[in-house]
Order: sequence, then structure tokens, then C-alpha cells
Amino acid sequence: MKSFIKSLFVFELAISFSLAKDGCLMCHKYRNLGYIQNNTIILCDISSIKFLHSVHRDADCSECHTKIKAYPHDPKNVKATCSSKCHVIDPISKKFFSHENIVKTWKESVHGKYYDKAPDIFPSCSYCHINKELIDLEKLNSAKKSLAKCSICHTNNYDLKIAYAHVLSRSEIPIEKNGFAFGYKAGIQRNGWEIVKLCASCHADKRKMEKAINVMQIKDEERKEKILEAVKAYLNTMHGKMLKLYPKDKRAADCLDCHTHANGNFHDIFETIDERSSTNPNVLPKTCGRSDECHPLVAKWNDKNFATTKWVHMDPAVFKYENPVVQAIVFGVEHGMFYMAASVLLMGAGIVFLSLFREIRNRKKDKED
Repeated sequence: MKSFIKSLFVFELAISFSLAKDGCLMCHKYRNLGYIQNNTIILCDISSIKFLHSVHRDADCSECHTKIKAYPHDPKNVKATCSSKCHVIDPISKKFFSHENIVKTWKESVHGKYYDKAPDIFPSCSYCHINKELIDLEKLNSAKKSLAKCSICHTNNYDLKIAYAHVLSRSEIPIEKNGFAFGYKAGIQRNGWEIVKLCASCHADKRKMEKAINVMQIKDEERKEKILEAVKAYLNTMHGKMLKLYPKDKRAADCLDCHTHANGNFHDIFETIDERSSTNPNVLPKTCGRSDECHPLVAKWNDKNFATTKWVHMDPAVFKYENPVVQAIVFGVEHGMFYMAASVLLMGAGIVFLSLFREIRNRKKDKED
């Protein structure tokens, strides 16, 4: 019995070290593993199965959590360093993989620039990015067929599977039944509405944004109000309403479509007053006309009047400093049309109900006669 228990322990130890070669999962695999900090329980358990199927499955824990040097370790300074180079080799470039260029852009952006001053307010990598699972290529017939064709030239099947699963997981994944595709399910890439909700998780929080404004030392009242009401103003526009009604609509602009450059890395979000910002007045025409699905003529004609219109973030409360009468008229017309349409529908429903009631009453009277 003792030898069996020892063998089981050695097997478990081998599994833990094979998943993460530095052996961190030997402890972190246990559910509800955590510690207490400021009267709050911080959980740090990791699912071995999810880690095995995640995008980081080939990376050792210590390659990202670089400040952990011993066991048992202090719970302080355990955050991952996303800019460090890991031992994983990019199958395309054949170089050690790193997010260093993205982290560099983030540090210069409005999010990373003030992060060290207020890490509880400004988002780091892990706030937006979670270690989602990759899809299982073996469960998709179409993926297996494509993989078989690719493997004719690309002989390293393991690297090929990793790269293909990573790319395919970011697209819509077909739901297969009996060898045929019956609809699609979302991959790990967020749709437009999910991006809006992610950004709104901070930007719609008035207390958090007021703290951010204090950290950024913004004194201009107009700029303050635009920041505080940005989400509400966006949801009042055509862009916001299109995404709310149909979250997968790729024609409607989400936050990243406007607040990052077309050829950027989606982390180049700068303050509007920064000339590098995609929402800087001098760059706006190019931003609005970034693709044929947006407003291509704006970029072609360099139409700054269109680009600086208040239809992107439209709300009279926000733009009371600029054309308050025009914004008030737009607000009134919009709400007036809504209530007028609602009144017509209610009146129509009332007429149908009364007609139905009359018909029932007449038939009842005919039966009595």
C-alpha cells in the first residue's frame, strides 16, 4: 500500500512538472489555494487542465513571474512581466517570443503612462487579457483537413498545430454536426459589443474616472466632463446602438476602431491632446476613413468638419460648451421620435385589443340570441 501511495505521489509530481517545468503547479493546482490580504481572500489556484489547453501551455511560470526566486515565496511582487522573453520559439520568425514591443507601446499610452502612480485605477495587461483556452483541432473536421494540407510542407506538426490553433481560436469557430457546419460560435477574440463593455467597466465608473482625472492632473472642465460622460455619449450614437442591437456587427465602430491606429497594435491609445492619438483633431479624418466600411471619403477629402462632428460621442450634457443649441435640438428630435413611435404602437395595440373585445362580446351576444 505504501509503495502504491509513493508511486501515485511520484506520478502526480511528474504530471505537475511536465505541465509547468518549474513545478509551480505542484501547489497551485489545489482548488481554493490562496491567502488573506487586507481582509480579502486572494485565490491563486490554477486548473491544470485549463493550463494544458491554454495559449501559454509551453511557457514556464517563472519566465513571466520573474520576481519569484524561491519556495515558499512571498505573495508580493508576483505579477507577470509580459515583456520578458520566454523560451518558446516563434514558429514563423524562429526567434524567442516576447510581447516587448506591445508592452513598450502600452507604457507610452494613457493607460501605461500613469499605471505606476495608480495601479488600482489604470489597467495592466491582465485586466484585459485572460489566458483563454485554445480550440481542440481534433474536434473540427475542417481544421484537420486544412492541417493535413499544411503539414505537407511544414513538417514540424507540433509547432504547426500551436500556430494554427492560435490563429483559428481568434476567428468564428464552426459548430459541426455529422461533418457539416451548423452555425458558428465565437472564438477567444471579443466582438465589438464585448470590447465596449470591457472599456465601459472602467470608463462608466464615475468614481474611478474621477480618481484617474486627479492622477492625470486635468484641470479643464470641458475635458473632464467629456471623459466622465464618454460611455453614455457613445451609447447615444448610431455606432453604440448598432452594436447594442447586434453585437457581432462589424460595420459599427467600437472603441478600438477609433481610439487606435489602423496599422497599430491596439495598445496605442493616447490622450486626445497627444499628436500621436488617433482621435487628435489633426488625425481624425484619417481615423474616420480608415476602411471602406467606415467613411472613406472623409480621409480622401480631408474633411475635418465631418471628423470633428459630435455624432461620435453625442450628448448635450457633454457638449454644452460647443454648440449647445444644436445638440439640444438633436437630443429633442431623437427622443421626440422615439416617444411618437411608441405612442403610435401603443395606440395600434389598443385599437386591436378593443376590436378583439368587441368581437368576443358580439359572438357571445349572438349565442344568447
